[in-house]
This record gives sequence, C-alpha cells and structure tokens, in this order.
Amino acid sequence: MIAVASCVHTHEDLKFVGMMSNARRAAETWIWACDAWNNKQSQKHRRLIHYQIACLLYLGKRVNTIKKKRFWTGAGVLIQDGIAVGLHREPSHMAGKIDIYHQEMRRRIWATVTEFDMQASFDHGLPTLVSHLHYDTRAPSNLDDEDFDESTTELPPSKSVSDYTFSSFQHLSRQSLPLRLELSRLLTGPMSEIDYDQVIRYTNDLTHEIDSLPSWDMNLENTNPNEHPSDSKKNPLTAYTLLHVQLRQYIVPLHQPYLKLRKENSKYQYSEIIYYNAARDIVLLHDKLYEQGIRGLNFLREDALTTCINLCSVTMLQPRGSTNMIMINSQHTLKLIEKCIAMKEDRLLRCGNNEPWGYSIMCSALGLLEAHLGTKTSEEAKSSSAERFVNLHYKLLANQETSMSMDHAIPSTPLRPMGPPMQGPAAPAVPTIDILDRAKSMTPFRFTPTIAPVPLDTGAAPWLMPADQTQPFNLDPSLELLGLNLNEIWGDSWELG
Repeated sequence: MIAVASCVHTHEDLKFVGMMSNARRAAETWIWACDAWNNKQSQKHRRLIHYQIACLLYLGKRVNTIKKKRFWTGAGVLIQDGIAVGLHREPSHMAGKIDIYHQEMRRRIWATVTEFDMQASFDHGLPTLVSHLHYDTRAPSNLDDEDFDESTTELPPSKSVSDYTFSSFQHLSRQSLPLRLELSRLLTGPMSEIDYDQVIRYTNDLTHEIDSLPSWDMNLENTNPNEHPSDSKKNPLTAYTLLHVQLRQYIVPLHQPYLKLRKENSKYQYSEIIYYNAARDIVLLHDKLYEQGIRGLNFLREDALTTCINLCSVTMLQPRGSTNMIMINSQHTLKLIEKCIAMKEDRLLRCGNNEPWGYSIMCSALGLLEAHLGTKTSEEAKSSSAERFVNLHYKLLANQETSMSMDHAIPSTPLRPMGPPMQGPAAPAVPTIDILDRAKSMTPFRFTPTIAPVPLDTGAAPWLMPADQTQPFNLDPSLELLGLNLNEIWGDSWELG
C-alpha cells in the first residue's frame, strides 16, 4: 500500500536519480521485495490475504509504471489464479464450508481482477480472458467494510446505489460489464464484422449506461459532524470519475474508423462530434479530480496521453475556417490539451519512469494544432514545443540527487571517448555515433537542427546564454557540459519495458 501511494503522495522535496524520482525508486524496491515474497508462498495453501497482496502488487506496478508490457499478462495471471480456486463461481452455490464473510470477499476479489483484466485488455488492444469464460459470481453488495465481518452469519441487505460506499464502484461496474465485454470482443476482432448501424447502437447503449450512473454528493466541504468518522472521509469523486471514464473510453475506438470518411459522407459527422465529446469529457473529469488534489487515477491510467492525441487528431481533420462545432471550440481544445500536458508533467515530476516519449508526443501534438489553427506560425510552434520538452528535463536535472556520482552510476557506453580535458578555448565536436553500433542505453540525442533561427525567450530557458539572439534553437543542450552523462539520465529507457 505504501508503494502504491509513494509517488501520488505530496512530497516536500522531490529528488531524482537520472529520470527516476526517489519516491518511485523506493516504491520499485518495495514492490520487488513483496513480489519475491509472494512468489515463495505455497500454491496449495492460499488464503485471502495472498490474493489481496497480489492485487495490491499489480496496482503498485501500474501506478508506478513498472514493466508496463506485462500489464496484460499480469492481469491474466490474476484471472487464472482466481479461476483455479473457483472465484468465478458464485460462492453461495458451493458447499457450506465458505462462511458469509469469505463469500463476499471472494466476490470482491473476483470483481477487482476482472476490472484489471478489462482495462489491460483495452490499453493493449488484446482480448480479455473473462470474455471467453463462463462465470456466475454475483456483483459485490453495496456495503461498507464496517457492515460485516468474520462473525457475520447473515449478510446485510445491499444499500441503494444512491448511497455511496467503498464498494460502490465494484457494485456498479458489474452492471455495465456485459456491454463492455461485448465491445472488447468486437474491438479486438475483425473490424469487418461491424457496420455503422451497430456502432450507433453500441454508442446509445454506452450513453444509457452512463446516464444510469448515480450522482453522489461531491461537496466535501459540507460534512456532518454527527456522521460516523469513516463516512466523513468518503470521497465519491474517484469512483464517479472512473465509472464514467471506463464507459466513455469505448466511444473513441468505436468511431475512430469513421472520422476520415466524413468528407465522403455527411452522416459520419455524428462520429466526429461524439468522438470529440468523449475525449473532451474524459479530460474534464480528470481535471475535476486534480482540482481536488487527487492524482491517483491519472497515475493509474494513460488518459492524459490518449485524449490529447484524440483531441488533436479530430481537430486537425477539420478544414481551416470551418464553422462547425469542433472548430468553434478550437481554443477550448487548446486549453484541454494544455491541461493534459500539465497532468502528464506532474506525473513525470513526481514519478519519472525513464519514458519521456509520451510527453514529447503531447508537446508535438499541441504544436501541430497551434500551427493548424494559425495561433502560431509553424516555426514558432516547433520552437515552443521543443522548448517545453527541454524545460521538463531541465527541471529533472535541477533536482538531481547530490549524492549521485559516477561510482554509483548505471554502467553505460559514453557518448565520446574519455580523455584529459582540452587545454584550448574550443573542444572538438562530438563524433557521430553509428546507430547500428550504439548500445541500447545510449540516446541518439544529437542531430542537425532543422528549425529556422528565431529569437529565444531566455527567461523561460535559464541555461541558454542571451549573448546571441539569432542562435538557432538547438535541441541538444549538451547535458554532459552540466556534469551529467546522458546514459545515466535516460537509464534503460530504450528497453521500454
């Protein structure tokens, strides 16, 4: 649990070793230690706590982006372990050896691993294991943890969906699970099997599920002093946001193939609008969380990256000067993308995971859209996007651990041969590195700038000297001159796993 919250928690002093924050490094150490302990446990004598720990380990890896290529297989392992002990079967239909408490906990564990599998399937574009499985486990009851315990002989009645409890998300997610499973099978299968009428029908079904979700009281300031202490700490905003986002996310891939067909047939204009609205609403839902200081959901999902690209792509398809709804809202779209970039930057500054490419793509998307809308020239958009990306890494460099030294550095191939310092006023240029002979951990950061000379705002980039204002913007700030080896900064980011 500490590893899950390590990076999300507000730290007064964040430090980095390379591209990784000390909070994330500590979380990774704890996760691998717990993982090693869990792997040594007996597979014959499994208890409830073993499955709870396995779920927390998976959650910790997702929040801290540890081995993201294994998220889908990791969720599949949880499903297989659950099937092996019969979590997919309704416990009340089994022999009377399972007491009321463990029956409900089995339902909760199964609901948890099912949602892990569903989201991993959507993120990776791969089929779910649950979609090919017969299961009859009922949804967890809408009850708080205090409503039952191991001594309970009869489970209390499930509360109304309008009453928020700590199990409301699992209880309500089960209502839309059949629809999401059907969409998962559809989206991971041949696209030729779906026609536009089906897309409209599925969109209406998703909208119906969204409209049926309850609207809990989100005002956290008006707390009743007579309430139970556990009730006063409840915050339904995260559950509310995730319930909406996990339904709206399916609208985007459903309508994606029809965006470019808008020019050929006007009936596909509906796809453009519903696609745009879905991406916009997801950003606004996450932004509402950030206003409350809740970052956990952004660390768990990649919505900031995907919605940024979605908003950019659908707006770029609109002709300049168009008066349709998407172009009229173009300035609002730019603000939404700025919000996405701010959320991604906050995540990188708190966690860092040796993977800056998502952030660079988002900066590029904003620059493309600004140039398309005419708010900036092409050269200005390129320069501002590049400067934003470099400024992020300057912040990472400014907060490097002072104890980091070459004695503890990650072994890597230097960018240039090590030798005595030059005694002259000028040093020779770094020799070009053959890409085929380059080590995986080495970044191909040096290249010939293609951006025309433009004036620089030295206030925004304090490490650039203001002596020559006609100097072209160089994407290689020669970080080695700052005393840091690029291979130490980027670590194993080229492994992408």
